[in-house]
Amino acid sequence: MAAVAVACGSKPDETEPVKLVANPAELTFDAAGGTKEITVTSGIKPTVSCSDSWLSVAEGNYSGTSLSLSVTAQENTGTTARSGSIRIIGDKQSLMLAVKQNVAEVPMTADKTSAAFDRFGGEMEITVTSSIQPTVSGAPSWCLASLGSIGSDKKTTLTIATPANRSTEAKSGEVTVSCGSQSVKVAVSLEAYQTPATASAPVLTQEMVFAAMAPGWNMGNHMDAISNGIASETVWGNSKCTQATFDGVKAAGFKAVRIPVTWTGHIGDAPAYRLEEKWLARVEEIVGYAEKAGLVAIVNTHHDESYFLDIAKAYNNPTQNEKVKDEIFSVWAQIAMRFKDKGEWLVLESFNEIQDGGWGWSEAFKTNPHPQYNTLNGWNQVFVDAVRSTGGNNSTRWLGIPGYAASPGFTIAGLVLPNDYTSANRLMVGVHDYDPYNYTIADPLTAQWGHTADPSKRVSDYDEEGVVAVFDQLKEAYLDKDIPVYIGEMGCSRHNAADLPYQYYYFEYFCKAAADRGLPGFLWDNGASGTGSEKHGYIDHGTGAVFDDYARECIGRIVKAMTTTDPAYTLESVYNSAP
Repeated sequence: MAAVAVACGSKPDETEPVKLVANPAELTFDAAGGTKEITVTSGIKPTVSCSDSWLSVAEGNYSGTSLSLSVTAQENTGTTARSGSIRIIGDKQSLMLAVKQNVAEVPMTADKTSAAFDRFGGEMEITVTSSIQPTVSGAPSWCLASLGSIGSDKKTTLTIATPANRSTEAKSGEVTVSCGSQSVKVAVSLEAYQTPATASAPVLTQEMVFAAMAPGWNMGNHMDAISNGIASETVWGNSKCTQATFDGVKAAGFKAVRIPVTWTGHIGDAPAYRLEEKWLARVEEIVGYAEKAGLVAIVNTHHDESYFLDIAKAYNNPTQNEKVKDEIFSVWAQIAMRFKDKGEWLVLESFNEIQDGGWGWSEAFKTNPHPQYNTLNGWNQVFVDAVRSTGGNNSTRWLGIPGYAASPGFTIAGLVLPNDYTSANRLMVGVHDYDPYNYTIADPLTAQWGHTADPSKRVSDYDEEGVVAVFDQLKEAYLDKDIPVYIGEMGCSRHNAADLPYQYYYFEYFCKAAADRGLPGFLWDNGASGTGSEKHGYIDHGTGAVFDDYARECIGRIVKAMTTTDPAYTLESVYNSAP
């Protein structure tokens, strides 16, 4: 019998499977959708699936190695092209068939092709119509252009924002909005700054300032409260301000209210620096409370010195300094425009306590303070330029101009009043005075004040003399030269009960000495109750109610010292009434 030879390790013949193929290999639909045919070649009847809701697949007969498929796409009414896939599994093989669908083509249009701004800048919205989400390009360096998201109606909002222009040159350029091969251009222009004409006004005297403002109250740690770079009314614990707040301030005997406002966190991106409408409107509402209560009101930029008004980064950096000036001008022009029709009872104050972080003790400042003095003087001029340029009542409005750190000494040494655009001076110098610091803030628990104080607790041997000396220096530097001055902040943290008679005496002596020189003072009230450093709470910021008997006594002494006209009531009589 014949033998059959089998090669070692060989396998029986295997037939190669039919290659799985789809023809065409992908599908593209227009926006209207519809149905397209595909032929699938497979050695076995393939399994077909599709998970995209806008696609459906119908299978025909499988004959031999061929299967016909009908793929239907629904209409695409959206604003973005879409893609999907069909999965086909054959004999030990699989493939994914890509399916794409375009959007409906519409002509690209804009409802405005120009955006013209006056010298105060502003924002304009333009509606762009396009097939898909457009892009924006080409905005000039002084202009901010941004696009929203396209809607189902194929419309997108283009926002163009410009700053107030502090340049005497007009500006122009164009913004391009594109969608695929289509584009539209929007011409943008900004009017030139115009130097304010000299406005006729009566001279502002110290007597007018004192009569209008003495005594005043600060709503501190309120609209100037800030957390994580965003100012917020209640973030430092005070209740929301109401009309009752200022009614209570008025009833307590105050004539004026200083409303410190921090704008950081509510200023838009460079270079437009547009103020957030909601925050500006809230400031306006609070100013309205003061007006209704019959109070003079001061509005400023407050803790912004720690942010965009950082003088430490600007005084030796011309580029940064010009950027800060642009922001000052734009921010203050917007604030001033909002209040241009308000009466003379509203005062605008440029800044708060601008300094480099060292409060006058940094090495840079001690070595040569003049670069920082000069920088702040320049900023104050930009402030006046911005406010006066808005016209209306701002042409002659009283303006507060603080010096370096709002310190009386640094102010006298370095402040140069800005050029005003009025026939008579309408500027006031603003200072803060918490002297002596070791008594009013740093050590409010154990220190005593005045010539009758316990020598072991007294912070110095010239308490009364020190207060009077500062006021006399201000008088010589400004009042004797017919330049009004106001003390924008004064105060003393709450002491222990045993030391309160000395604190009451401090308030009365301080305010009587100021009143004798015609200096109105604004009590710092941060709403903080209790005893210790920075406890300056007197009036509830939400209700206007005086906190307690301590607060009532302090306020009573202040009001008495600044409003009493009895000739028998003198600084000497106050001195002789020391505890």
